[in-house]
Amino acid sequence: MLLFWGSLLCWGLLPQAQGEARHQILLRISKDQLKTDISDLFSEHHILDRVAGIPVTGAAGEGVTILDHLPFVREGLSKKSSGLDLSLVGDLLSGKRLPLLEKLLQVGGLVIEDAVGPEITLQILSDSLLQVTLRTKLYLSLQQILRLKVIKNIRIGIRLEQMGNETKVAFEECHTPPGYLSIKVLEQMDPLLANGALELVTSTLDKALPFLLQKIVCPLATTLLNSLLEDMLHLTLPPTISSPEDFQYYVTTTEFTEEAILMKVQLVTPCSPGQRPRRPDHLTPQPLPKLAQGSMADLAFGLEVYNDILSCLYTSKEIHVDPQDSKAADLIALLSLRKLELEPKTSKQSRGSVRLTISTPDPPTVHIDGHTATVTQPGSLVLLGTSNTSSVSLSWNLLSKAVFSSRNQELKLQFTPSSTTVTLGPYPAGLAKQEKRMEAFLLELLNRVFLPHHNELLREQDLPLPNVKGISFDQAQVEPSKGYVLLTVPDE
Repeated sequence: MLLFWGSLLCWGLLPQAQGEARHQILLRISKDQLKTDISDLFSEHHILDRVAGIPVTGAAGEGVTILDHLPFVREGLSKKSSGLDLSLVGDLLSGKRLPLLEKLLQVGGLVIEDAVGPEITLQILSDSLLQVTLRTKLYLSLQQILRLKVIKNIRIGIRLEQMGNETKVAFEECHTPPGYLSIKVLEQMDPLLANGALELVTSTLDKALPFLLQKIVCPLATTLLNSLLEDMLHLTLPPTISSPEDFQYYVTTTEFTEEAILMKVQLVTPCSPGQRPRRPDHLTPQPLPKLAQGSMADLAFGLEVYNDILSCLYTSKEIHVDPQDSKAADLIALLSLRKLELEPKTSKQSRGSVRLTISTPDPPTVHIDGHTATVTQPGSLVLLGTSNTSSVSLSWNLLSKAVFSSRNQELKLQFTPSSTTVTLGPYPAGLAKQEKRMEAFLLELLNRVFLPHHNELLREQDLPLPNVKGISFDQAQVEPSKGYVLLTVPDE
């Protein structure tokens, strides 16, 4: 599996430029996915391969020499003649000296035949400290006497240090915790002989393995973890920043939570002063819903934040309605009644000399109730005469089920014509008796004429999403939940 880390560049505190707005969103990567990716990374780089095949009594420079640590053995014994001092072989084999060591030396030394794993366990110690435990399984042989399975843990502490608007990664000592060494005998030739050898081997491994693992495994493991986390914090997110019109994402803070790595991300969108929403600078955020079970990551937009983004993205287009359209003609007739009251002199004005337009200068607004999202679009229907000096305006608010989609690294919002309802705003008192008819005519006109154009407009005003390595938002499940719009990426 590809490493999917959301590799984000900390740009620092960029100056607030005219024509842009800033929005805080949240990116979460599940702890289970972190565990999987660390395992995949270590497997890909064969982190234990350098341990496998090492004779623990090997030549100088080949790991740890066990015989040097055994009692009554002269220093450097195992570093001569492939592990044996030949001048002593005769005495040892004749049983004159060190009878227990004699049996040990007859089989040629202890060798790590294979190394399996490591199995990864993660423990969140605080919001800035993560403990990674590598459970290593080593298979050793003492030739014809013993075959052993040895389990030893390696621990690495990862600390996040916040420096201004950047998060730095620091490592605590990579070490093997004292007091834990699991040894299981897989095969033995002679129980009496094996028991004696096992006692020596256990004592020696307890001293030798921590040094061996820290010397061979720790440097590579730490380097790989550092690379993975640095990638997460410091690589750019597309689109490439090349002009003021580009969107920008960058991480401001990172912390460990019980279920995920949580990154607070600042999104910068092009936004003219007239488009910026007038909201309080500091809104109290809603509690973030739990990460969906079975998901590897999600991107969370607070409802107010998402509506602010919509406000920045939105540009309106006035729609001119064909006056010969049947529903348009009905609405023109109703609105003309009021126009005639206002301008009796225009009573002979033909239908073809008036214009009907749909105007939506304000952006849509998304609403969330539990796990249901709706979207409203305010607008007005304006009847204009040929002189452009007089008009009748009918304001309205269109309500629809909100449909989100995530395709081609873009988040899109659409109205659903089959679920729409319309509410009229203030209208001239003289039209009160026509309210129901106006609503029916207007709803049909909006569904048939306005919504196709409006949905197409919204598709062109989509939000570019961050490109996170190894994870695609193209097929993300977009769901409203407790005041958030969540883009959830299910586990594969």
